[in-house]
Parts: sequence; C-alpha cells; structure tokens
Amino acid sequence: MSNYTMAFRNIKGSEKFKQMYDANLSLWGVDYESFYVTTRFGETHLLAAGQKDAPPLILLHGFGFGATMWYANIYELSQHYRTYAIDILADFNLSVVTKPYKEKKDCADWLSDVLHALGIEQTAVCGHSAGGWQAINFSILYPEKVNKLILLAPAASFIPFHKQFFLRLFSIMIFPKKSFVIKSFCSWFVAKGNKVEPGLFEQFYLGLKHYKYTKTIVPSVFSDEEFKRINMPTLLMVGDKEVIYNYEEMLTKAQQLIPHIKNKVIQNAGHALSIEQADEVNEYIIKFLNK
Repeated sequence: MSNYTMAFRNIKGSEKFKQMYDANLSLWGVDYESFYVTTRFGETHLLAAGQKDAPPLILLHGFGFGATMWYANIYELSQHYRTYAIDILADFNLSVVTKPYKEKKDCADWLSDVLHALGIEQTAVCGHSAGGWQAINFSILYPEKVNKLILLAPAASFIPFHKQFFLRLFSIMIFPKKSFVIKSFCSWFVAKGNKVEPGLFEQFYLGLKHYKYTKTIVPSVFSDEEFKRINMPTLLMVGDKEVIYNYEEMLTKAQQLIPHIKNKVIQNAGHALSIEQADEVNEYIIKFLNK
C-alpha cells in the first residue's frame, strides 16, 4: 500500500481528505478492491469493481473529484464490466507523484503503464471532463490500446474553455474558503434542481486545501492532425446546461474532426452529467459498449 499521505501538505490534512474519500466510497453500493500500481510517474491508486473475467472499462474522473465521483454509475457499469476507476496522478486524490509530468505524452505514458500493470492489452476508456481530455490524449498516442472511447463533457479538447471557467478556478485557488469554493465553483457545474452528493464537493474542497501541488498538464485543444488518430468507435455526451463551453459549438467541431463519432445531448444536465442524469448516461454507455 502506497503512503498516500505523501501527496498532501501534512498528515492532518491527508487524514481529513481520506475520511471524506472513504465516506464517498460508502455510496458505491458494490464490492470493490482498492490497490496501487507502480508507474514511471508515481504510485497510482485504483478502485476495481465487477467480475474479474468481464471485459475491462477504464474510468477517468474529472478534475478534483477523484475516483469516488463514479458513485452514481459504478453499480450499473460493474454489472457488465470489470471497471477500474483510476485516481489520476497530479490531482486531488490518493495517487502519489514521484516524477512530475513535463508534456502531454507523459500523461499517455502514465496510463499505458497502468494498463501494463493490470495486464490489459486493450480496453474501453471513459473519461469525464479533464478525464475526457486524458482519454482523448491516450487514444491519440496509444490508439491500439483503446477499443472504444466514451467522452463525458471533455475539458477543452475540441474548443477552448469559457473565460468564466478560469476566473472561477483562479478565484477558489486564491480564496479556498469552503462555502465560497462549494458555492462559486462546484455548484456552478450542476444544473438547477439537480443533486450531487455534498460529500463529493467536500472532498474537492479538502483536496484543494490540503493537496501538495505538483506540476500537471492543463487540458488544451488538440490539433486536427491529432484527431485523425481517433479511429475507434467514439461516444460523446454532454449536458444541455453545460457551462464550461458552448456545447453546440463543441459537438459541431467534434463531428467535423471525428466523422464517426456519436453525439448525445443529455437533457437537464450540467457539467456533472454522469451524476445528474446517471440512469440515462449509464444506459447509453452500456448500449454503446455492448454493440
């Protein structure tokens, strides 16, 4: 077991974070295994669920939310797949960086190392937000390792973020006060009337406050040339109340760049679509993977 406390500024902060992380894991409602694999960039924490001989499905979380964010999806997905929810390196979670990333190729090499440690030669990959960017990046650099790609409101990737996203992000970095962080950043993502477990936002806040920052790669727009390498079946889902960019513009661009992509707009969902409209998102993912 890796010493996750190394990822935090102090022991006390790491313990507060771990308590909240475990509390959010109690929402999963399935049996899971928690373990680490060693990569050239650090010790990576994973949560695995589902039958060991079922086809693999990699889940990559959005920025700041860790592998626990899949609580609304894991039960359904793990009925069909051996799901691996990965704590992405250099983000607020239980993975520990030993060698910081220098370029986006490093992110893909890291994920390749994880798959190698798991003994997986080819898999379906599903990523949300920054995890969606990671999934695209990996599919561009290691297309032979991805048989199906699922993107949930991928960060940047096709078009840049709205300026408002960065303004909100910088403001919480400067003023990491709990009520402000949760109100001004976390709640902004969620469409009015929808519910995300408060514990997930609490986990984000504790990560923001106690995590020991290491160099990371900020999601950016990929080139048209890079997108030509996405040859696997691809499903792109986004909420109709998305706030990080103009979702219609993003879908149009995605269709131009990846002609075989399947686009799906989820009604009454914001950026946290996989939680806000979990049943619908789960259904589309399973249908897409079973084809």
